[in-house]
Amino acid sequence: MNKLILFCVETNQQANTDYPYIRGTIKRFYEDNHKIVIRPIFLKSKTRYKDHAVINKIESQRKSFPNKDVTVIYCIDVDDYDTSVDTKRLLDDIKRYCTSNHYEFVFFCRDVEDVYWGKQVNKNDKIRMAASFNEKHQINSIKESQLRKARYTKNSSNILSVLDKYLTKKR
Repeated sequence: MNKLILFCVETNQQANTDYPYIRGTIKRFYEDNHKIVIRPIFLKSKTRYKDHAVINKIESQRKSFPNKDVTVIYCIDVDDYDTSVDTKRLLDDIKRYCTSNHYEFVFFCRDVEDVYWGKQVNKNDKIRMAASFNEKHQINSIKESQLRKARYTKNSSNILSVLDKYLTKKR
């Protein structure tokens, strides 16, 4: 193992509603590399992005892989950034935090389901939709360009632009 990539996701471990989309994206667009370990860190909420518990989990993972290259990627829904001053402020704070800690920032506009299903999903359906994502091969219906946006745009993300820095694209 030469590299560890940690994905900080907004959900909790029991629900695990974000990580299946990230794993599906990696499987579709990137070569399988057994020298790279990929793990989620569950924030439970984007407001907990710099909580001590999250920082401790990141540091614990770093210690588990001493002398290895560790990349931390925050994967955050932008939600109502264009209509809520508080959400915009929070997103700006998270981006600054990522920059100051040399972490990456991946956005999902408006949220991860909006990007991968083309619509926002009722909170009660998020677990079911995440579980059926791979089963229905939903990743194959996503246009690559939709996952390479530089700016917040409906049904889009910058995830591929970030992952290209760390993973080898499939040919």
